[in-house]
Amino acid sequence: MSLRSAPNEENGVRYERLVVEFTGGTPGYQARYVTEVIRPGSGAPLPLVGQAQLELVLSSASAHDDQGASTLRTAASGQDSTGALSYAVAGDFEGMVHIGIGLPRATEFRIVSLSSPDRLAIDFRS
Repeated sequence: MSLRSAPNEENGVRYERLVVEFTGGTPGYQARYVTEVIRPGSGAPLPLVGQAQLELVLSSASAHDDQGASTLRTAASGQDSTGALSYAVAGDFEGMVHIGIGLPRATEFRIVSLSSPDRLAIDFRS
């Protein structure tokens, strides 16, 4: 799995975009705004930049191998170039990968499933 972010524009509408790329197919997912993203297992809050926080939960997914070593091909956290979106892997626990996304404010979002390579693009309207 890898994570990256960048601004995106489509039909004159600007989005802040987070892309989560996978090997071996796109897992199931749920996304919702939360008061704070909690790390599974420890129960500790995940520090994110921004006033709004969205939790993306990937089901039937993992970000580690059989020995417990990370399989992430990118850093587990980051920010887009404008600083309007921050993200971090909150946890990888019992077949679920939790990713927290911080934004300046809650805004409309959409999730687009893409292929070749398999990935989810999460777009937040600017």
